[in-house]
Amino acid sequence: MNSGVQRYRLISRSVFFLLFLLAPVLDIFRLDLTLGHFIFFGYDWTLELAPAAGQSAASVFSQLFWRLALPVLLTVIVLIVFVWRWGRIYCGWLCPHFSVLEWLDSKMHYWLGRRSLWEKSSSGARPGSRTVLFFWILACSFLWAVSLLSYLIPPLPLWQGIFRLQVDTYPLIFLCAATVLFFIEFTLARHWFCRYGCAVGIFQSLIWAANPRGLVIGYRKERGKDCRDCHACDQVCPMRLPPRAHKQRKITCTQCRLCIDTCAEVQKHNPAGSLLYWASGDDARQYERQLPVIIAREQE
Repeated sequence: MNSGVQRYRLISRSVFFLLFLLAPVLDIFRLDLTLGHFIFFGYDWTLELAPAAGQSAASVFSQLFWRLALPVLLTVIVLIVFVWRWGRIYCGWLCPHFSVLEWLDSKMHYWLGRRSLWEKSSSGARPGSRTVLFFWILACSFLWAVSLLSYLIPPLPLWQGIFRLQVDTYPLIFLCAATVLFFIEFTLARHWFCRYGCAVGIFQSLIWAANPRGLVIGYRKERGKDCRDCHACDQVCPMRLPPRAHKQRKITCTQCRLCIDTCAEVQKHNPAGSLLYWASGDDARQYERQLPVIIAREQE
C-alpha cells in the first residue's frame, strides 16, 4: 500500500526501531544492573541517597521527589493526555513490537498465503516457506532478546561477546530463554499479545475508551450497501479488529489507518470515496451515538 500516510508510518516506525536498537549502545537510555541505576543521555541517573552520610529526612524527601516522583508523575500525565486524545497511536506508529508484528504478517502472507498460522490460506504456500519463516522468526526473536538484555547490562561487551561467541553464563541463559519465548510469541500469538498481554497497550486502550471524543475510525453507515460483501478492512487490520463496528469492539485499535487506506483503494472508482475515516471531537461523539448495530465479522 503506497498511500502517503503509510509512507510516513514506515518512516516513523523504522526510525523508532533503530532508536530502540541503538538507545542502550549510545547510552541514550538504559538501566545498568551492574551499576544499579539508570543512564539517561550519558548521565548517571541516581537518587543520590547516602544514608551513611547522615542525610536529613528533608534531604531524602527532596531527592526522592525531584529525581523519582516528579519525573514519573509528569511522564504519566503526558502519556494520559496523549492517549486520551489519540488512543494507541504509539503502537501503530512507533512501537518496535508492532513493527515486527506487521513485518512478520507480511512475510507469512507472502510465503504461506495467510498472515498467521490460525487463518485459512488464500493461496498455496511457496516452496521452502516453513524453513524461510523459521529462520526469519528466529532472527527476529534473537535480535529482540539481545536488544532487551542490552538495556540491562553494558551493551558493547555484550555485542562483542556475541560476535566472538564468548557470552558469559547468565547472559547466555537469558538470551536462550528470551529467544525461545519470543519465538513462540512471534510464531503463534503476535496480535494476541498486543491485544491482551501488553500492559502498556491495555493501559492506553482503557484510557482512550473512556473518551467519547478521542480519535476513532468512523464508518459512513449510510453507504453500507457499498461494502455489504466486502471484508477488505477486516482482513487487513493487524489486530484483527472489525473497523466498522462500535468503539467498544475495537478499543485495541492502533490508529494505523490500514483499514481506511484499504477501503479507499477498494472504492477508488467510487466518486464518494472511502467509507472509513478518522473521526475526532464532536464528530467522533456523534458517530458513536448514531452508529447502528452493525454485524461485522471479526477476523481471528
